Parts: sequence; structure tokens; C-alpha cells
Amino acid sequence: MSDFGNKTVSGLIKNYYSKALNMAPDRLAEREFGFGSFSSRIAVRHTSFATERELHSYLADSAPLHVDYSAAYYRHPAAQMDKKEWLGSELRFDIDAGDIVKLPCRIEHGKEWSCDKCLKAAKEEVIKLIENFLVPDFGFSQREMEINFSGNRGYHVHIRKESVLSLSKSAREEISSYIFGNEPDYAAFFYTTRVDARHEKQMGPSPNDGGWRGKVAKAFLDAAHSKEDLTSLGIDKTTASWIFRNVAKVREEVSKGNWDFVRIPNRESVFENLLSRQVINQGNRIDKGVTNDPSHLMRLPNSIHGGTGLIAKKVPSLAALDIFDPMKGAVAFREGELKVKVDSKYKLTINGAEFGPYKNEEKTLPTYAATYLYLKGLADIVDSK
Repeated sequence: MSDFGNKTVSGLIKNYYSKALNMAPDRLAEREFGFGSFSSRIAVRHTSFATERELHSYLADSAPLHVDYSAAYYRHPAAQMDKKEWLGSELRFDIDAGDIVKLPCRIEHGKEWSCDKCLKAAKEEVIKLIENFLVPDFGFSQREMEINFSGNRGYHVHIRKESVLSLSKSAREEISSYIFGNEPDYAAFFYTTRVDARHEKQMGPSPNDGGWRGKVAKAFLDAAHSKEDLTSLGIDKTTASWIFRNVAKVREEVSKGNWDFVRIPNRESVFENLLSRQVINQGNRIDKGVTNDPSHLMRLPNSIHGGTGLIAKKVPSLAALDIFDPMKGAVAFREGELKVKVDSKYKLTINGAEFGPYKNEEKTLPTYAATYLYLKGLADIVDSK
């Protein structure tokens, strides 16, 4: 990054914040803030603001590259950690495309780049988190959630319901362990019961069960409508064909918990595959610290992401998320052009247009595209228009 490029981007960010409205989170005066620069992701923290005007003035004057705020509410948010006096914390979740296991497009571009497939996969995981866990298992309503695009390659979900604010670190760890599938095991789902002196019956989960039991049973019955889905679970072709032909009776028996009727030879392996389809697909690298740590700092909604120049955009509802395209809806710098020297093997699709690949070329690009490539370390800004 060059001094000229950094000054250009800082000017764009300053202009954005000078016009930005409604940047303050709820209970602003009880939040800790942290700010990042070109050299440090969080260069300053233990900062607070009494009013929205103070926050707005700081952002417009300082134009920080990154803006983070605490999940926690504190009596003294600007004090050091041992003197802040914790009052409670939101429950937060961070879904990042970079952590999704076995994402096919990763072979094409690695983890250093995000494409539309990455962003779509992250969105699907957020919808799964909300529809499969937060609403049915924990009883949160969509009105109690805030969904935000991270500004880069994922999404954040915030829950501010009064009942979660006092949750301890260990309670938050239990929630993340449950959601990310660390607890279920085969022995807790399937068991044998004696029918008579000579016969036993294999019993298991029903789709009417709550929690993970119901999820596993529903996933199996969904797969029962397709031989391909059944074999993808590890069920042999003969058994898959029999289940598919008798799907109505299979549904009836599994709904009663009677898995003996299905007679899958390798049921434990199939169970593991069913489970893997239901968990939030973030693998071992999921940043559970976001959920587990009551004092964690996370990007401020509607602030600029200093690694892309995109807005960490609030998404008003789950229905809006379904149609939200971050590479259009989160574009910040829509005016003007910048001349850049760019060397990128990737095609950038942003604001409905495509740019690149480029091989060490000088190009005049829309400001949003030039800034994105600059902040990704693939271009240098050489002139502004």
C-alpha cells in the first residue's frame, strides 16, 4: 500500500462518515469501541462515546479503517477490562465463508479471495442458523435478531433479548457447542428394545422430536424421496432403492421412532453423514470466540470494512437476506473513478459489472472497484479523478 493510496482511501472513508446517519448502536454510552488503521486491525480500544454526535464527529474526523464495538454493556466502557463493570452482553454469531468446509470454489481461488459462490454459501449458513436453530430450538423470534453483512465474506447475527444479556461465558459455550454439533452422538439417538424373548427392535429419533433428534429424522426423511440423496448418505444402492419405493411406509414407521423397519446396514456411518448436513458448516476453524466471549468486539453495523471498502450493511429481515446481494447492496463509493496499477488473477464482480483479471496493467476503474482491489492488496492507486 502506498501513502497516496492510503490517503485516497482515508478521504473516501471520511466523506462516507461525514454523511452517514444512524451509526450509533443501542445503549451507545455503555459500549466499548475499538478502531483499526492500515497497520493494525485494532489500533485503539477502550474508547466510549456519550452521544451519537460524539461518535459521528469522531468517525468523520478520524476516518478509521475499521470500527468495532463491544457485545457487552459496561458501567465504565472506556476503563481497562478489570474496571469496566460488566452489565450484560448480546449473544452474537459470526458466519464466514472462509471457514466453510470443502467449499468447491476454494480450489479455484483459495481463501484469499471471495466469489459469488462463497457469499451465497455464507448466506445459506446464516439462514440455516436462524431457521434450524435460533428460532425452533432457542425460541428467539426474528424480531429479536439483527442480521448484518460483515463487509467482507460473511454475516453477523446479534441477539439482544433480555434473557441472553446475563448469560455466563460457560452458558454461551454450551450454546455454540450445541449449534455447531459438538454434542450429539450415535448412542444418544439409537437404542434397542426387546420385543419378546427372541426379538429386539432398533428404535431412534422421530421427526416430531425436538432438537437434534428431530433434525436428524427430518433430514433422513427428506433424503428418502431421492435415491441419489440416500446413496450420498452412504446407504448402499439396494437399500436406497427399497427405501425410495417404500417411502410412505418408511415415513410412517420412522415417525413412530421405528428404525428397525428401515434396516440400514451401516446406520452409525449414515447418522454421522446426516449430522454433518445439519450442523453450521464452519468446521474446526469457526470463531466460537465471537459467541463464547461476552466482551468480544465486532464490526459496527453500517461502518466501512477496511479490507474491502464495502459497508457492513444491516439487513432488515430474513426475507430481505434471501434477496440481498452484498456486492451490489453494500457498495459504498459509487461516485468517480480511480486510476490503478492492478495485478489480479481474479475476476471481480461488483455493482453489476465485471473487472479483470488483470496482469500488471494500468486501468481507470470505478472508485468502488479500485478501492476493493487496493484494499485486497492487488492494486495500487496512482491517480484520482
